[in-house]
Amino acid sequence: MINQEPYIQVKGVGRVKRTPDTIEVSLYIKAKDPSYSEAVENAAKQVQLIQSNITSLGFKKEDLKTRNFDIDQDYEDTRTKDGDYIRHFLGYKVTQSLSLSFPFDMKKLDGVISVLAMSIVNPEVNIGFKISDEDGVKKEILEKATKDAFEKANILCKASNVKLGKLLSIDYSWSEVCFESDDKFTACEAGSANFDMQPDDIRISDTVAFTWELRQ
Repeated sequence: MINQEPYIQVKGVGRVKRTPDTIEVSLYIKAKDPSYSEAVENAAKQVQLIQSNITSLGFKKEDLKTRNFDIDQDYEDTRTKDGDYIRHFLGYKVTQSLSLSFPFDMKKLDGVISVLAMSIVNPEVNIGFKISDEDGVKKEILEKATKDAFEKANILCKASNVKLGKLLSIDYSWSEVCFESDDKFTACEAGSANFDMQPDDIRISDTVAFTWELRQ
């Protein structure tokens, strides 16, 4: 309990709806080799080829971002005549995920998918949509949550014939907010749809708890 005086705690909810303004193309490449260095080099060559592909469309090499890079040992289990399993070391496998983001432009997306489809690398490709101004949206959500809590508190006070006193505390845990649309496509799905895609609006919300003292 905060103190012995009457108080009220109200949760405010901030909600924002935005139309995605950014396309994010995610690419996934894999490389395997008995040699650690060869596996890494093969993955690097694939990235270089993809960079070469996208620079032909006016992108910079630096526009292709690495999101994840993993190197694992590769094994294969075989069963013996006795029913036991023997693990054989095959080498190393590299998995790397990359992303290419740019303002919403379906013609540009068409070009990206086309050059990747013709690439000898042939990476796995997924297409997503997101909001670019994440900081601005976060600020707006918190402002709306604050206003919502204040309005709720005043309604409750008026109905209870009391007055809202000074603010005692604000309870907020910064949560991970998703700024990406639920609409996602593979390169094949995008091609079959002739790139006539209109992603749904992204809906984002967050909650803040406020505590005020009550006055008669």
